[in-house]
Amino acid sequence: MFHTQLNELANQKDPNLLQRQTQILFQQVTSQLLNSQRFYGELLLRLNKKADTELSSAVMLTTAKRPVLLINPQRLNEIVRSDEDLLSIVQHVVGHLAWQHPVRYANQGTDPLVQIATDIAVNDSLSSLYPGAITRQHVNFKLGLHLTAGLGSAEYLTQLKLTLRRDKTGTKAKQVKQIIGQSPETHLGWQQLDQDTTMQLDQLVADSWQETPLKQRGLLPSRLQHQLNRRPAKLTLDWRQLIMMGLKGPQKCQEPAYNRFNRRQPYRLELPGLTRAATRQLYLFVDQSGSMTDLEVQNILAQIVQLLKRYRDKITVIPFDAIVYDNHVQTISHSNQVVFQRVAGGGTAYQPIFDWLVKQGVNDTNALVLILTDGHGEDKVITHGLTNLIWGLTTTKADLSVKRPVGVVTVIRERK
Repeated sequence: MFHTQLNELANQKDPNLLQRQTQILFQQVTSQLLNSQRFYGELLLRLNKKADTELSSAVMLTTAKRPVLLINPQRLNEIVRSDEDLLSIVQHVVGHLAWQHPVRYANQGTDPLVQIATDIAVNDSLSSLYPGAITRQHVNFKLGLHLTAGLGSAEYLTQLKLTLRRDKTGTKAKQVKQIIGQSPETHLGWQQLDQDTTMQLDQLVADSWQETPLKQRGLLPSRLQHQLNRRPAKLTLDWRQLIMMGLKGPQKCQEPAYNRFNRRQPYRLELPGLTRAATRQLYLFVDQSGSMTDLEVQNILAQIVQLLKRYRDKITVIPFDAIVYDNHVQTISHSNQVVFQRVAGGGTAYQPIFDWLVKQGVNDTNALVLILTDGHGEDKVITHGLTNLIWGLTTTKADLSVKRPVGVVTVIRERK
């Protein structure tokens, strides 16, 4: 089933359809993993996914600003021959997150020995492997080594470095290049991490482990279970930080700014300077079910406006209950512009939000969606591929009715 869809993706020429169909395919892959390998499925669920036909490899996890799984459908289609192949390569990529490799080896993605060492550590624990997978057995054969099973990536890396240091002829270095060249995955996206991104990666793994039942945890290697059990059950990441990280999308667009000097020609006042505008817009959906007062909503909006000042962004505020009231949409840039009035007070439903967003052309590359709610709606929603999403609860995380929410769940104002 997956292989057939992937073949259709590889021949898709429309970029918008390509993105949408990629999201649909990986929603199904996520669902499959949630049933068979729950922890890996939880990790994949929390990752943004994006098709990139310019990618030199089949898949790549990038940690620039936020963790994103990049997919080149054409190259992936050349490698995958069965559903098991696709599931295996996805488990491999998210396995790096489980072992904290992008954090431990940040900014070392170009080092071929780091890729070999970390790939061995992950692939040793997978039951089935995709074509081109870097395995301990293959590396032992090619490099004449005797790497034993059950070691960590740091131990494998130490032995690999020692082997190349003793390689006087350069033969083993050539073998390393060949091994790397056969892999459908690259680590070039493992970049230097700032504090926000490090926290986000830690939060992603901690949340995934917390949502994995005890029976499903037992499917993982004991060494990995031990590492995950030592992690804090909950990490505190303020909702304001989540909003800022969610807005850090593609490269900010440069725009002329006449209230700034042109630094290269400061004496020519008629020439504008440059500023950067965010490429993502914040959509804020406000629950009308009566769980919070108008004053509370305005205070929260005022805090968000303060956050967005440096981005020169505007907020699109949309009320909802069982439907989206798009005739009451407000676009604001200052908190005193908000005229928040109750539109209705019926039951709450979240599916109309995502149906409305997809009609507006909203996706992960151009928007961040914040749903401000008490959490009492339906138990299942279809997000149409949207994952850059924050559920801002005015109650507690446990009050969110959606069983497997896409995006990040946080508490904006917990009731005392």
